[in-house]
Amino acid sequence: MGSTRNNVIAALTAALLWAFAFVAPAAVKPASELLLVTGRYSLFGLCGLYVLIRGRRQLGLMPIRRVLFGLYIGFVGYFVFYICVSYSATMDSGFITAVIVGSSPITIAVAGNFAEKRMSWRELIGPVVLILAGLSLLSVTEFVQGKGKGGDHDSLFAILLALGAMLTWSYFVVRNAQSQRTWERKPDPTIWAALVAMGAGGASMLLLPFAIASTPPETFDPYPLFKIIAWCVFLGVIASWWGTYIWVKAAQGIPVPLVGPLLATETIFGAILSLPVEHRMPTWTEVGGALFVLAGIGVYMVFDVRNSRTRAGEADGSEKTDASDVPVVM
Repeated sequence: MGSTRNNVIAALTAALLWAFAFVAPAAVKPASELLLVTGRYSLFGLCGLYVLIRGRRQLGLMPIRRVLFGLYIGFVGYFVFYICVSYSATMDSGFITAVIVGSSPITIAVAGNFAEKRMSWRELIGPVVLILAGLSLLSVTEFVQGKGKGGDHDSLFAILLALGAMLTWSYFVVRNAQSQRTWERKPDPTIWAALVAMGAGGASMLLLPFAIASTPPETFDPYPLFKIIAWCVFLGVIASWWGTYIWVKAAQGIPVPLVGPLLATETIFGAILSLPVEHRMPTWTEVGGALFVLAGIGVYMVFDVRNSRTRAGEADGSEKTDASDVPVVM
C-alpha cells in the first residue's frame, strides 16, 4: 500500500510539473509564444540527444522506419501540440485552454475504439454528451459576450487552437500506443522517449533563430530575458524530461485503473494555476463547463475501469496491460 501511495504521489508531481505548460505562455510576456516553444523543446531535444548518444548501440538496432516514426510523432505530438496550446492560452485564457485539452481522454477513447474495441459505443454516448455540454458552456462567454482578450475573432480562433491541441495530442497517444502494440520487438522506453524528444527538438532548433529574430526587442532586457530563459529551462528539462522520468518510474507501480484519473489531474492543475496568472476568478459559466468536462471524463473512467476488470477476469492470468505503456509527456 505504501509503495502504491508513493507512486501516486510521484505521478501527481509529474502531472503538476506538466501543468505549468499552460501558464508559461502568459508568464513569459513580452516574449513571443514561438520563442517559448522553440526554447523549451530545443532543451528537451538536447536531453534526448544526450540519451541517444549514450544509447547509440541500442539505437542502431532499430529499423530506420521506426526511428523516423519516433521523430515524426515527437514533432506532431509535442511541437505542434504546444504551438496550439501557447497561442490559445495567450489569445484567450489558460483556464479554458487547459479544460478543453483536458477533454482529450474522450477523443482518445473514440479514436482508440475504432482501432481496438475497449467499450461499446453506447457507453461512450454519455461521456461525449457531457464533454460537448461542457465545451459549449466554456464557449458561450466567448462567443456571445465576447470576453476574450482580443475580441470575438481572437476568442473563436483561440478555442479552435485549443481543440486542435486536443486532437493533436489524441492522435499522438493513439498512434504511439497502436504502433508499439503491433511491433514484435518493443523499443527501449528511454531510447523511444529520447527519439520523441529529438522529434520535437529538431524542429525547435531549426526555428529558434527565427523565433529570436521575431521576438519584441524588450524581451532582451535583463529581467524579461532571465524570465524566458528560466521558463524554457524549467519546461524543457524539469517538466518535460524529468517529469517524464518520474512518470515512467511511478507508473510501473500504479494500478491500471488509476492511470486515467491521474493523467486527468494535469489539466485540472493547469486550469487552477492559470487563474492567478490571469489575475481573476473563474466565471460561473467556466466553472459549470469545467464540471461538465470532468463529469464526462469521470463517467468514461468508470466504464473503462469496469471493462478493464471484465477483460482481466476473462484473460484469467494472461498478460495484462502495464500502466507504464501509457505514452504521456506534456
